Amino acid sequence: MKKQSVWLAIFVALGAAILMVTHSAALTIATAPVTFPDVFLTGYDQSVLGTTSPWQVDSTDALDGWNATISATNFENGYGGIIYVSNLEFRLLAENISLVSGNPLLPISAQTEFIPLSETATKFISAESGSGDGIYNLLPEFRLRVPAETYAGSYLSTLTITISAGP
Repeated sequence: MKKQSVWLAIFVALGAAILMVTHSAALTIATAPVTFPDVFLTGYDQSVLGTTSPWQVDSTDALDGWNATISATNFENGYGGIIYVSNLEFRLLAENISLVSGNPLLPISAQTEFIPLSETATKFISAESGSGDGIYNLLPEFRLRVPAETYAGSYLSTLTITISAGP
């Protein structure tokens, strides 16, 4: 029996053609690509963890608070193969939010348990007025369920990260 693999990636890096990052004037978020290991198809559902480098929020002078949302598209291989976005899960643990500089009152994760992503934006972090005024590193976690019926190939999805004023 020949094993086939699936290569999975999500592009969120600056400069990638499929990146969608929006922000308010004083707020920025720098992201990094999310990648998944090769998956050898076995005919059974499998779960794999994604890896990414820390993302960085610059909310210097954002005194009235801010929030960030995340959404994603289906994984597609360009040949009709799809892994639906509901198979992609996300979380941001409190211990994965760290201060680089500024206000030591850290922003708060809204997603500390794995939740399925969708094409609808979900708030994943926020800072109330008087907190979260600075530069912070975030290390989100991703988990993907690869259904048994997945076809071999390279699959891509797009994450859209939006940072806005107001908690």
